[in-house]
Amino acid sequence: MLCSNCGLSLAGADDAAVFICPNCGRAHELSAEGLTSFLPSTAAVTTELAVAGATHYLAVWRLEVAISAAADSAWERIRKVVAPKPAHLYVPSFSLARATVQRLGVGLTEAQPSLELSPGLDSRLVQHHALAAVGADPDGTSDGPGFGVVSPVLVGRRDARTLGHFVYLAVESHEARDLHSVDYELEAMGEELVFIPAVWDPRYAHDSNWRLLLCEFDGLVA
Repeated sequence: MLCSNCGLSLAGADDAAVFICPNCGRAHELSAEGLTSFLPSTAAVTTELAVAGATHYLAVWRLEVAISAAADSAWERIRKVVAPKPAHLYVPSFSLARATVQRLGVGLTEAQPSLELSPGLDSRLVQHHALAAVGADPDGTSDGPGFGVVSPVLVGRRDARTLGHFVYLAVESHEARDLHSVDYELEAMGEELVFIPAVWDPRYAHDSNWRLLLCEFDGLVA
């Protein structure tokens, strides 16, 4: 597969849902209509605490959603806190593990971080992604998450919309005693692929061994 922008071969493992161009950093998703090209975003490191270890960038879908839920629901509380800004659902797309999608998805959705986004991936990150896609380990990080600096993208936008319901119900389950009683309507209005900085650290087992390098998560660091 070739980049629709610059014509070079795309980088990505066999199980990838989205492929990254190693030259221009554009993302490409394969669908029944062919390759769809779009520009992902990279979130800046905003943590105010010291960072130990290599910084990785985790692929996450940030969903723009319209949700109709009870006035006392967790979502309504989140929405009111961030108003007048819109609240988003976050669906991790670098892993297919249910626990990882739930833990990090719920954490990001509840925190609603103020991301400082820049378009695309810079050339250094793109080159690391290309090397990791062919089995290289440029930073010697294979003993950690199993990929290089930039994570793979294993979940496409269509599946991300489906998983948005899973994350939403996980958010509500923190406060609802019986999920069978949760009455809601969720419509995904749009989605953005964002690479979020994080450090692999097995001490954060509750967060699937990831410490997110965003200031909203600094209170979780001992």
